[in-house]
Amino acid sequence: MSTLTVRVRPHTYQIPKDLARENNESLPDALERLVEELRRWRILQEANEAYAAVAADPVADAAWKEEIARWDATLVDGLDALPESPEDR
Repeated sequence: MSTLTVRVRPHTYQIPKDLARENNESLPDALERLVEELRRWRILQEANEAYAAVAADPVADAAWKEEIARWDATLVDGLDALPESPEDR
């Protein structure tokens, strides 16, 4: 595994160091996890903003609700529902 050196201020370094200790993981693992969590949070934040924009536009909101209703109609296809998780199958 290759590594890089990144200079950070002491208080910035202390935060992931403390989190790593609390979670019983190495600092590189903690940093990797934190960066991935931030990346995923940003994706969800962007999706939430997009949904909010649709909800704020009455025409777009009506179109969205109509599309959802069309997809919901596929649920009455006569097939048994699958269990929620593979373990329940």
